[in-house]
Amino acid sequence: MESSAPEGEAGAHHLTVGRIVRAGIAIADAEGLDALSMRRVAADLGASTMALYRHIASRDELVALMAEAALTDAPLPRTPPQGWRHGLERTARRDWELYHRHPWILLKVLVTTRTHSSWALAADSESTFAEFDGLGLEPADAFRYMFMFSSNVQGVALTYVSDVEAERQARRTDRRPANATDDARRSLYKPGAHPRLGPAMQAGADPWDLDALFVSGLTGVLDGIAADLARRGIG
Repeated sequence: MESSAPEGEAGAHHLTVGRIVRAGIAIADAEGLDALSMRRVAADLGASTMALYRHIASRDELVALMAEAALTDAPLPRTPPQGWRHGLERTARRDWELYHRHPWILLKVLVTTRTHSSWALAADSESTFAEFDGLGLEPADAFRYMFMFSSNVQGVALTYVSDVEAERQARRTDRRPANATDDARRSLYKPGAHPRLGPAMQAGADPWDLDALFVSGLTGVLDGIAADLARRGIG
């Protein structure tokens, strides 16, 4: 006897919030957050769009759950760090890897002046702030240091994410993305055209080594925090 269930409803019996979230992450990782829709997730899971709405109320809720899952999948080490600097270094490297695995999470979810209602993000931030325990910092100073720290990591990561999106757009339109070898770009760096910009870009960013820039930028920020702590007689 043939099933009388509407098309797409057979898959609905196997739907869970977890499966929906993982399918959303897979789409966003591969194609970017713009490709994510409840309809697309439903199609990938072999269910109807309406069936998804019985588990998750909206695309915004789905994205929030995806961010929660991605952060939960990348916990900080449980072993105590060897001081605040070592702790922040571990956090930075974890975040750098997280943004590479899930480029969508940075621009759409984490880079904002508004605090997201996210238990995973709050717990993660709490753990990072704990790196300053024992220094006797005022909350405003701890926030200032953390803003400097996270802005550097996320700033370099935004460059990476921008490149990822440019490559995706190029594949969608079947056009090669512009890069440092283009004639138009090279003309900017001709001898004498821009005597400061040209040599600097050719020496330090041709080609761009974002991993090296991430490490050097992180070192500079941590050196700055250490110098400020020393100036104030802390730590």
